[in-house]
Amino acid sequence: MKILPLLVSVCFLLVPSLSGEEAAPFEWSDRVEVRIHNFQRADRPLLDGIDVHVDGVWGSTARAYVLEDRLEEMKALGFDVTVVPRVSPNMTRAYHSYSTLTSELQAIAAANPTICELHDIGNSVQGRKLWFMKISDNVSVEEDEPEFKYISTMHGDEPVGMEMCMYLINLLVDDYGTDPQITNLVDNVEIWIMPLMNPDGYSNQSRYNAQGYDLNREFPDRVSDPNNSTSGRPAEVRHVMNWAFGKSSVLSANFHTGALVVNYPYDSDPNPWSNYSATPDDALIIEQSLTYSELNSPMYNSWYFNDGIVNGVEWYMIYGGMQDWNYVWMGCNEVTVELSDNKWPSSGQLPGYWNDNRDSMLAYMELCLEGVRGVVTDSVTGAPVDATVRAVGINHDVYTDPDVGDYHRMLLPGTYSMRFTADGYETQTISSVSVGSGAATRLDVQLVPEGASDPVPDIKVNGSDGPVTVSHTDIATITISLAPNGQAGQAKDWWILASRPPNTHYWTFGGWKPSMTRAYNGALITVNDYVIANSQIPVGTWTLTFAVDTLNNFYEGTYKDTCVVTSY
Repeated sequence: MKILPLLVSVCFLLVPSLSGEEAAPFEWSDRVEVRIHNFQRADRPLLDGIDVHVDGVWGSTARAYVLEDRLEEMKALGFDVTVVPRVSPNMTRAYHSYSTLTSELQAIAAANPTICELHDIGNSVQGRKLWFMKISDNVSVEEDEPEFKYISTMHGDEPVGMEMCMYLINLLVDDYGTDPQITNLVDNVEIWIMPLMNPDGYSNQSRYNAQGYDLNREFPDRVSDPNNSTSGRPAEVRHVMNWAFGKSSVLSANFHTGALVVNYPYDSDPNPWSNYSATPDDALIIEQSLTYSELNSPMYNSWYFNDGIVNGVEWYMIYGGMQDWNYVWMGCNEVTVELSDNKWPSSGQLPGYWNDNRDSMLAYMELCLEGVRGVVTDSVTGAPVDATVRAVGINHDVYTDPDVGDYHRMLLPGTYSMRFTADGYETQTISSVSVGSGAATRLDVQLVPEGASDPVPDIKVNGSDGPVTVSHTDIATITISLAPNGQAGQAKDWWILASRPPNTHYWTFGGWKPSMTRAYNGALITVNDYVIANSQIPVGTWTLTFAVDTLNNFYEGTYKDTCVVTSY
């Protein structure tokens, strides 16, 4: 983090009035926005203990929200606190109201039915709908493509992201079929965009929902609340969680204001004094965060954050954040994008924010098309499998979409071993999977049901299973057969070995080799008495082996048959 003179000063929070909004204002909690001028990281547990919500830290100054009756308690504990007056000026604005947002989303979906579907995923506390716009080329069909989502304004007083999402939705539908980048995204990604997660808070000019909850502190948390259940959570959080349980999102971001930075996980850590908390995908997520910030010049050239990105714990720790929940439980990489130092800037600045974020939003979406992808199916029935996918050595799982069986594991360029597991199936690991910097490597997998009959290889000499005795001057015929049984079509390594200690030779279509070389790699098929050799056998006792095993170019001999032949 850059060490620069602290330029943060106490200022007024300008929140536009919402004339014409149909919902009546109501009392939220008694929280007020404050600046703490002598903040230290070690103070965080103490502030948590008196229910102070820290919302940003710049050196020794912190922005926070506190109950009014705790202000004197904070001061008694030695905190230098200033209350930020709340001002609602009467100003003309171009921000959507909840009603105009709803009408525009409905109109877009109606005008573009082949690529748009508007989904109502549930009501807020006050009965407003949480809208999710789905955009894809075959919008009503589940396809083999990654699922991506943007969610904004879970804090109701941070609406810039809501407007950026509306700009994006209009861009996608207007330029589909003419702009190659946008056409590629709509054709190859299942895109979900929620412009407004906290409609009650927005409609009443508040950070909090109608019950006084900060929605970005109410998700399951690996440290403070490791229970991936919706029980006891605010309505808006429950609806987003239930929606996500039925999806397989690969990549996402949630939009906020109050800073200008991409904040990446983790946001919490078991050590409350930690200065950094890395996910197992830390290097990947840093690159993904930079993909966003590099194309947003004001963000990338931040006066405070190096290259416009920061680890959540490095900045300030929170518990119950949405991005950590997505990564830990849903197998989805998510970042929090802070779009503006001003929480609610004047509407005249919105085109400038769109100009700053347009390319970033599109480039970030494209990242879900990188890494390794494929479809996981049942080797017997061909049906899609609800499987868990892991790059061996990286302690993080992603999941197939059970409707299609497709998975999408974003990875940095390199060579990986990929492990596939599912209840009721044998685990399969595929090695030497090469990942480049462009389109994802294709790796389809067929998992074998537990209890399915195993393949049966067979190797014979002169039609006999052995032991066999032959003269070294005679011509001997070696044949192989294979009954694939329940693993028919499964990709495997095929091996044919001839061993006479201390030497082992490996048969290939080019002849016998002195080093480990598989005979073939491919699907298991029925083979009947295939002749691999008509030749003399050198003097000695030989063990001939025909085996099939994991597709990784390393002999394991999982399913094998042997024939012992003595040549004199």
